[in-house]
Amino acid sequence: MLERFFYREHMAQKQLIRGTIAMSAVVLIWAGFALSMRAAGTSSLSMGDVALLRFGVASVLLLPSIPGTLRVMRTTRWVPTFLIVIGGGLPFFVLVQGGGISTSAALVGTVTPGSVPVFLTVLGAVLGLRFSAMRWVGVISIAAGVVFAISAGDPSSAGGVVLLLSAGALWSLYTYAVGKTSYRPLHIAVLLSVPSAIATLVFSNAGVFPLTLFSGMASSSDILLYALAQGVVIGVVSTLLYSYSIATLGSTRSALMGAGSPVVATFLAIPFLGEIPSAPTIACLALVTVGAITANMWGKTREKARTRSRAVSQLRVRNVSF
Repeated sequence: MLERFFYREHMAQKQLIRGTIAMSAVVLIWAGFALSMRAAGTSSLSMGDVALLRFGVASVLLLPSIPGTLRVMRTTRWVPTFLIVIGGGLPFFVLVQGGGISTSAALVGTVTPGSVPVFLTVLGAVLGLRFSAMRWVGVISIAAGVVFAISAGDPSSAGGVVLLLSAGALWSLYTYAVGKTSYRPLHIAVLLSVPSAIATLVFSNAGVFPLTLFSGMASSSDILLYALAQGVVIGVVSTLLYSYSIATLGSTRSALMGAGSPVVATFLAIPFLGEIPSAPTIACLALVTVGAITANMWGKTREKARTRSRAVSQLRVRNVSF
């Protein structure tokens, strides 16, 4: 019996270490996403190029998972599936890239993921969920940070923050919808990639998203970098690692580690992009990070009041997984 106990403790410790390593990698990937979206505006790639590399490369890698995803789709209501596709697919991507062009990597990594708990909490309250006072303290801190970033920046930067905030609203819908389905991580990755890759090609042919990938105008180094970073690492690897970290660490501990992503993005942007964070950016970062930690650690959901939908039980604080 004693040997079994120590064996279980040993395995639990190994799981904890593996989960921590996986979540640490996810935090770096999320920070890298913020940096890559900010840097896209100064690369040789157009918006259509970056979108096609993000969703097209992932779609090719996920081809074996498409039949299984289609089978699950047949037994899933179309509304959650639709929300997943638009909330984490091309519309979300376009908003983040548009916001990243006129702001900074620090704000890309802070405003979009940081605003998700705000939108989820407000939606839950509208549907009848009751939250602890600390949850609202965290939400108010996050909202204050976003408002401060909008009011303290120049007009172009403020417009970019609004775009990033809109992206956070879309990701909130995605987060909510995932909790209403039985899709596995690979199914989610397929839903995020394949429809968006097709839509990117359709919009490119219509002239909405011009492509330079096949015209020789795009740098081969940029193509390789974004195909690897966006298509492989962000499109596939981060989804699987985040799912693994939740399974081994639990959602709360994973969310708390994920709250460090904006800080990592801010510090990485200094050597890689030469972006020194301004005082308003630091204030926004501090308010959003403290708010996310508060909402995740102490922001419990109270006993549910009479609601209009059983689905509101899924409205817990979750961090964004790009």
